Amino acid sequence: PRPRNAFILFRCDFVLQRKIPAEHENDHRNISRIAGEVWRAMNTEQRGPWVAMASREKERHAQMYPGFKY
Repeated sequence: PRPRNAFILFRCDFVLQRKIPAEHENDHRNISRIAGEVWRAMNTEQRGPWVAMASREKERHAQMYPGFKY
């Protein structure tokens, strides 16, 4: 399995926080589209926590799967 990138971590959190109520939207393509719009509107500082999480996840992945290529 590949480590998740910053946007994927953000999208997972976006869904968990129910930013888009399920009764209004249950098509994951649209959820990704909306999360992508929010992500692109964020500045570097706002993206920082997810970039840091992705970096930590990438480091853990490298330790668990040395030599992994994708």
